[in-house]
Amino acid sequence: MASFLDLQNGFYNALSQGLGFPPGSAFQMSQPSPPLINQTQLWNYFNLIPPASLTNDYIASGGNQFFSDYSGLLSALTGAPNTFEQDIGAVCLAAWNIYAAGLPLSVNLNQFPAIFQRWALTHGFSSVANKGASDLAQMILDPITAAQLAIQPYSGTSPTNLPNWDQGYTDLVSQLGVAPARSFNFNSSTMNSNVSNTWCKGSQSAFFGLWSNSSSSSSQSVTFAASGVTLTASFQHVTQFTAVPGQWYSSSATGDAFSHESGPPWVSASSINWQNTFSPTNGNMARFASNIIVVSGMFIRVESVATFSQADQTAIHNNSSAGMWPFYSSNSDSGTTTSAAFNNNGNMIVVISSAPGIPIVIGVDVVPVEKYVGNAVEGAKLYAAAISRHRR
Repeated sequence: MASFLDLQNGFYNALSQGLGFPPGSAFQMSQPSPPLINQTQLWNYFNLIPPASLTNDYIASGGNQFFSDYSGLLSALTGAPNTFEQDIGAVCLAAWNIYAAGLPLSVNLNQFPAIFQRWALTHGFSSVANKGASDLAQMILDPITAAQLAIQPYSGTSPTNLPNWDQGYTDLVSQLGVAPARSFNFNSSTMNSNVSNTWCKGSQSAFFGLWSNSSSSSSQSVTFAASGVTLTASFQHVTQFTAVPGQWYSSSATGDAFSHESGPPWVSASSINWQNTFSPTNGNMARFASNIIVVSGMFIRVESVATFSQADQTAIHNNSSAGMWPFYSSNSDSGTTTSAAFNNNGNMIVVISSAPGIPIVIGVDVVPVEKYVGNAVEGAKLYAAAISRHRR
C-alpha cells in the first residue's frame, strides 16, 4: 500500500523522465504552480536559494535569498589594502555612499572613478576628488573590493535598484512560445518511487497533500495515495529558462571566497564564514537555481480508484479551488483552473489546465556552489599557479 510520500516520489520520477531530463539531473519540483505574470516574480525564483529537497514551496518559503546572503558574504570578506576611506575622510565617505547607492543600473564599475571625481568637485569635496578617484581606480582591480563597490547601487536602507538578472519576463515569453511540447503518463501501480539516487538522496523538506497546503497524512490524502492513481499530462510548450545575475554579483569574488576555507579573503572576526556559507550541510549559499522549468498550455487529468465518502467528497470540493495534487494551481489564479468531480462510486477525477501562452513554473534546476562558481575557481587556481611560477 503506497503512502503519499511514495506517490509524490513516483510522480517526481515520472515527471523528470517525461520532461526529458537524464538520470541524475538536479531537478526540484516547485509548488504551488501559479501563473508567472511579471518580471519580479520571475527573478524571485532565481533569488531563492533552493534547499536540498526534491520539492520546495516557493510561494510560502522565505528561504535563503541569493542577494541578501551574497551581501552578507561580501561583508565578511576583505580585499587588497586601500586608503580610499582614509584619503577622502568620514564625512565625504558617508555622503558618497548615499550617492553611490542611488546610481542607475546602467553605470559600469569602471565608471566609478570618473563619477566620484565629478561628484566630489560639485559637492564640496574638491580637495579629495583626484586622490579618491585614483584610489577607486586601484580598488576595482581587486575582485573582492570591486565586488563590494559593484553592490553599492543596490544597497542601503532604501536602495534605488533591486537585484536584477540578465534576462527578463519578455525574454521568457518569447522563448516559451517556440519551445517544444511534452507529454507523459503515470500509473501508481507501476511507478518507480525509489529516489535514493537522486541529487539530494531523496530528501523531501516540504510537500503538500491532496490539495494545496493540506497535510500528506490527512485521511483524504492517505486514501487517495493508498489506492490506484493514474495521470495523463501534456504541455504545449516546455522550456528551461536561464538567467544570470546582473552586475551586482561577482563570480570572481564568490569563487575566491569558496576556494579558501579559512584565512584571506575571510575576515577572521566575522560570524559569517566558509562553513555557514558554502558547506553542503548548513551553508546558506550551498546551491543555486541555474534555470527554471516553465510550461504553458498545461492539461493534467488525474483519476483515482479510491472510494471517497460523502464527507470526504464535500471536503475535497470545498478545497479543490485552492489547487489539487500534483501542481496545486488555484482557480483564483488568472489563467489556470482546477476541478474535482466524483462518479456514483465515489471515484474522483481531477482536471488541471492553464491557458495557452501563460507561463507556469513547475520546477528549477539546482546546481551546487562548486559548479556555479566553477569557472571563477579554476581561473583563480590558474592565476595563483602562474604567480607561483613567476616567483620561482
